[in-house]
Amino acid sequence: MQPAENDSLAFTTIRSSRASTQVVAQIRDAIMSGRYVQGDRLPTEREMARQFGVSRVTIRDALRALEAGGLIEVRVGGLGGPYVAQPDPLRLAESLRTHLHMQGSTFAELAEARLALETTAARLAAERAEEDDLAGMRAALEELPGEGGTAGQSVDFHTALVQSAHNSALLTMFLATRALLQEAFNTLHARQPDMAEVAQRVHRQLYEAIERRDGELAVRLMRDHLYDFAARAERAHRGARRRPVRASGDNRAAGDSHTGPRPAPTRERRGT
Repeated sequence: MQPAENDSLAFTTIRSSRASTQVVAQIRDAIMSGRYVQGDRLPTEREMARQFGVSRVTIRDALRALEAGGLIEVRVGGLGGPYVAQPDPLRLAESLRTHLHMQGSTFAELAEARLALETTAARLAAERAEEDDLAGMRAALEELPGEGGTAGQSVDFHTALVQSAHNSALLTMFLATRALLQEAFNTLHARQPDMAEVAQRVHRQLYEAIERRDGELAVRLMRDHLYDFAARAERAHRGARRRPVRASGDNRAAGDSHTGPRPAPTRERRGT
């Protein structure tokens, strides 16, 4: 797509020592307001430098920041240049994963967040699920363990359920935490082998409640399911605290080298 030619889309001259910050702000505003939409090509570096009244180096710095933030992608080739990007849940997921790890979030806190998101998704799925959605949940129930094992099956079912809610905001938030959820399931399924059987039974009950359009039952099943997840996370925490430290002198408990939420806090923390 060619750059927009409308004068109303022109940018204004920058008059600040923090020029690249203001360039970023104006381009972000232009995208968020809908003046440029997904797939649109922004003006060339030369044209933006002219409109903003700054150097092309400043424009490149601003474009790099916008690309890092997922708002644009800079393509190469004959039709290269800056384009408004498609939303990428994977980019959001990686950013969220890093943030939660840095602040020391736990599996128990992840369970609390899931309560708000997935109980709502269960109710909406009971109201809105179409035949294709039900088929997706059935497929997740019936699939054989793949590379992700039984933990992967569980994540696939929860993904299909949230998709059945037909709410793009809920789905985006869920997909942003999917990698964290997979990590939690991998840990808990490995330490508590009965979790797979329990999950399979509850997932089938959830599917049947949604198929019958019984939103109240679906919410109750999901809430109890997530309380069980939180309880298992707490048991995993108690087990990890009893494990010996590594011989290498690393003071972390064995198996506590993952980069997502931790099975439990290392200090007492109040629930929310």
